[in-house]
Amino acid sequence: MTRSTPDLVSRMVRFETRDGRTIRVNLALLDRSLVIREMCRVGQVPEDEDFILPLHGIHSDVLLKILLWAEYHEEHDEPAWVAKNDPLPAEEIELQTSDWDKEFLRVQIDSICDIMEGCNYLDIAWLYKLCAQKLVFHSRRESVSQFRKYLEKIPSLNEFQGLFMEQIKNL
Repeated sequence: MTRSTPDLVSRMVRFETRDGRTIRVNLALLDRSLVIREMCRVGQVPEDEDFILPLHGIHSDVLLKILLWAEYHEEHDEPAWVAKNDPLPAEEIELQTSDWDKEFLRVQIDSICDIMEGCNYLDIAWLYKLCAQKLVFHSRRESVSQFRKYLEKIPSLNEFQGLFMEQIKNL
């Protein structure tokens, strides 16, 4: 099943990131982004090939990482656990996470936070929640003060705070 909406298929657009880089990409790759879809729905993305869509809330290296993830998952259906409001236990999501995603997230924890911020900015729930679960697992090895820094850095982590606090209590 193709995820992309028909008007986004094969349509190229350029994004300008926070650090001033311009990245040309097939718009369909960001179909999972509610922000990009809404911009297209309200007609803010003209047909003009020279149009640059400002994404000043995200750095180019983070956008490129998100695009890599989006390209791999372009034809995949979003897992059911992503749509659930109540967080699943980290162990259950770990079992449902592909080896490719696990390898993709095998990076420094600060990079995970950067990807989460980018996913929050673009509103890409699936990758955001994968990153949050990575932080939950990482919390088992971090000091409480170090881990609270991540909670402060990414305000939207409040929905996962219960899982984090559970991990902190177990330290």
